[in-house]
Amino acid sequence: MKKITLLSIIIVGIAISAFTVLSEKNAAIVNQEQGLYIFIQSKPVTEYNYLGTVKKSIAWTGQPEEMLNSLIKKVKKEHPTADGIIFTSADMDKADAVKFK
Repeated sequence: MKKITLLSIIIVGIAISAFTVLSEKNAAIVNQEQGLYIFIQSKPVTEYNYLGTVKKSIAWTGQPEEMLNSLIKKVKKEHPTADGIIFTSADMDKADAVKFK
């Protein structure tokens, strides 16, 4: 009987902690572009390895989509194993390439 009670308490504890993690206000579903997860003014919760920083090439129009595509292309060329990009600048002129663990 004690084993069943202990097991029930453990299961309830796990369920409550799982619900707490899923209901946090800062949780989000991250968009993907061309197979890479894109983090703008945010960081992944999942652990990751830093692969390197890339800087944008000259943008003709300066539009965010153009800069995003430019950095995606650069990350794929310089860090082909990358899973995501973390923009480290609000200007979107540089970003870190990351590989999730």
